[in-house]
Amino acid sequence: MLLTKKELRNYLDVMRVSIPESLEKELLEQYGNYVADEEGRVFEYTEQDIYEQLRKKIRPYQ
Repeated sequence: MLLTKKELRNYLDVMRVSIPESLEKELLEQYGNYVADEEGRVFEYTEQDIYEQLRKKIRPYQ
């Protein structure tokens, strides 16, 4: 799964939290693109991985 701007905004609306634009950009850059490991294999984060990381990073803004 790739995180899109629309999905991030929906998540923030549901959580009733606002975050700085810089954090929004950081999250979209990190989870909105495919990731390659050291051997060059490309993989996607799972939906659970993305939402768990969002929860951790957004917690200080609640």
